[in-house]
Amino acid sequence: MLFNSFQFLWFLPISIVVYYLLNPKWRWAFLLGISYYFYMCWRPEYVVLILASTVLDYWVARKMSELSNQKVRKKYLYMSLVGNLGMLFTFKYFDFFMYNTEVLMGKLNIFYDSPILNVLLPMGISFYTFQTLSYTIDVYKGKTTAEKHLGYFALYVTYFPQLVAGPIERASRLLPQLKKTTLPSRDDVQYGINKILLGFFKKVVVADNIAVFCDQLFANPVNASGLLYAIAITLFIFQLFADFSGYSDIAIGTARLMGVRLMENFNRPFWSSNISEFWSKWHISLTSWIGDYIFKPMVKNWPKAAQFLSIFVMVLIGFWHGASWNFVTFGLLHGVIIFLQRHYKKIAWLKGFSKRPYIINLYRIWNVVLLIITGVFFRNSFGNSVKIFKHIVSDFSLSLGQLRSPFQTEMMISIFVCLLLLVTVVFNEKLKFKHQNLYTLFMLLVIIFLGLDNQNQFIYFQF
Repeated sequence: MLFNSFQFLWFLPISIVVYYLLNPKWRWAFLLGISYYFYMCWRPEYVVLILASTVLDYWVARKMSELSNQKVRKKYLYMSLVGNLGMLFTFKYFDFFMYNTEVLMGKLNIFYDSPILNVLLPMGISFYTFQTLSYTIDVYKGKTTAEKHLGYFALYVTYFPQLVAGPIERASRLLPQLKKTTLPSRDDVQYGINKILLGFFKKVVVADNIAVFCDQLFANPVNASGLLYAIAITLFIFQLFADFSGYSDIAIGTARLMGVRLMENFNRPFWSSNISEFWSKWHISLTSWIGDYIFKPMVKNWPKAAQFLSIFVMVLIGFWHGASWNFVTFGLLHGVIIFLQRHYKKIAWLKGFSKRPYIINLYRIWNVVLLIITGVFFRNSFGNSVKIFKHIVSDFSLSLGQLRSPFQTEMMISIFVCLLLLVTVVFNEKLKFKHQNLYTLFMLLVIIFLGLDNQNQFIYFQF
């Protein structure tokens, strides 16, 4: 079920009302039921994977909690890692490796037909896999206790607001909230409504309108002017932000209506002076997960290789987003940029110079430029990305004639909604407004008159 669907518009209010009316001791069961229904609206058969992951990690954690022998406990942890990562690899990465193995063998004059599964990627598998793995790893390390109630643990894995695209929550934070019996406060409800409205504005007004322009332009590279492509790759970065942060806002707002506080996934990421800072503010739940469970343990074992490990981790983040070379390239570019920026900071004569306010702002502008350039690989295949760059370089001019295209109207609308998005920067974090009714009315009018009802899938659903 998509947040931006008519189905969700009746599903959410009915679910919230029933949740409020239910006896507190049965709310978990109701939430679990509607969470499975929420996921099964997409492909019912794929719920088997979530059930398998849930049962496996519940059993593994219980076993580890009963044992004191660390070597035996580690064997159970490996069961969780192999089981969860095995499912993720099979559905997301198997075909990628088989195809590239076949190509490589062909280069060596060894020809064979590699087995291809050609199965549909389960929605949200990367998200709920990482969420369940964080639980078993934390139980193994003694950072959290094993949950004895299978129903509550299943709810932790499948909680519908953040099931298919995060935020990736830790058990120590989310499970206690799911067990609460008190209803949300008035402030929680108001914040939830405001957050949901903001999320819908970002998705259906900003992201979906930009998508109309970008999709048409990127569908056939080199058929437009270099200037148009430069504008398109710039607009895509804002589309990606509005799309994903819009989903996160709706998820966080929906959970808050039930008194559950999900972690923020974005913290004004474009206002960053370097790529490393950007990733500390973008998709925070993923980068903190990678940092806690992969990067820090690796640095602990190989402290002298920390700089190079950061490149590896960024490649891993890129590969997490998709099994294709454009995502690997995207991650590699960010890793190399982070490496260079960290060494740049060590140049003695630049340290004092770099602290000046106007220089910091120049860094921020340059950082956005880097995000725009590397973002092309996030949006397009490796081959098409190279074509787009070549076309921009060979056919770029600031003449107004280059702006003429069949997509002029769509481009102007895209620029306009981006300007509207900039207005949201001044909103306070608690989303409290002096004129609350005015905010609600403005958001509803903008969504109704500028929003698109084409029910585009959220970009991050494919990951």
